Amino acid sequence: MTLEIDIEYPFERMEMSRRRLAARGEFRYVDRVPVTYCIAPRFFAPPFHLRYIDFFRDPETQFYWQLQFAKYRLENIPEDLCTGPTITVAPYFDNVVPPSGHGGEVSWFDNDPPCAVPVIHTIEQMEEFQVADPETGLRGTSIEWWRRMKELARETRVTFNGEEGSIAVTIGTGGLSPQMIAVDLVGTDFYWWMLEYPEACHRFLQKITLGEIAAIKHLREIEPALRTDTCWIAEDSAQILSVEMFRRFCVPYTRQLFDLFGQKERIVHMCGDSRHLLQAIKEDLRMTNFDLFGYLVPPRVISEVLGGEALLGGNINPMLMKDGTYDEVKAAALECIEEMGPCGGLMLSDGANVCPGTPTSSFRAVMDAAEEFGLGDGILLKWDPDATSRRTL
Repeated sequence: MTLEIDIEYPFERMEMSRRRLAARGEFRYVDRVPVTYCIAPRFFAPPFHLRYIDFFRDPETQFYWQLQFAKYRLENIPEDLCTGPTITVAPYFDNVVPPSGHGGEVSWFDNDPPCAVPVIHTIEQMEEFQVADPETGLRGTSIEWWRRMKELARETRVTFNGEEGSIAVTIGTGGLSPQMIAVDLVGTDFYWWMLEYPEACHRFLQKITLGEIAAIKHLREIEPALRTDTCWIAEDSAQILSVEMFRRFCVPYTRQLFDLFGQKERIVHMCGDSRHLLQAIKEDLRMTNFDLFGYLVPPRVISEVLGGEALLGGNINPMLMKDGTYDEVKAAALECIEEMGPCGGLMLSDGANVCPGTPTSSFRAVMDAAEEFGLGDGILLKWDPDATSRRTL
């Protein structure tokens, strides 16, 4: 399999994006807030007339399409994703790798993402659950595909503006919290089981945590590039819990992963309305980066609780980006920058997951908002549509 692909993307844009992202990590700005998006492969399937299930056919097919998607994204979506002449690819199975890696089943659909199917239906089954081998289910498949994609990358030529580029092949460690995986394996019954059978649930969560630790260590053994002090955890299913339940059934297990693998950077992702959990995320998990958080959390609330203490990523309504007008999307982006920008460390983004069918005009509206707020030399501007001029923040 020999492929050649050329991407038109100015080198000066790469360098400016690299500088913006580096500055963001230090809670400062070069010229404006950086912009990136949470765009999954499903977004690209319709423009390429691809049945989404065909994306998962084999590693060769997925490798090919990831290259096509990367070219389309870089050439058509204005953002700060590209910081050098490199395309990054990785085996991708949406969010079902962790539950599959613990023995769960997966349902596949023609044009929707695969989803986990609950396989534990009784407390007795939950008590009998055993810690899985690190290459169980789609975890093993991901490792096989990762090795094959590395071979394919050596057979592929990538150029940027006609000059030689490269392909980086990586592999994800999973990223779902133990509580999220438990809900995938049990279903929504796990929420009331936590109330009725708390000790059994704690034993279950600890087994899942041990499985996740073993899987991450295994991947770090075979891929040195993963040996960092950064740990990314999604806690999406926790946003419907009370603060007390979150502290009892999420914090102890996510914190084990952070303490082992996130000595430098602890990244939390949480869709939905997490405003009632922000203090616990900050104090109990000692989060350093909230990437991304749901659009239901008002930007002002985020800035009041986490501003200046954690990097922020979000949080424009994805449905507004898909169905709203240019002006509506731009106004939402301006609100995000005005409320969260002064804290430093903002990554302007969706909140969270860009919907398939989102028009390019919405991406342009977000970038226009970012550029209008930028004055240069790290200074942001406060936008007042009723004023004749802008004033610095």
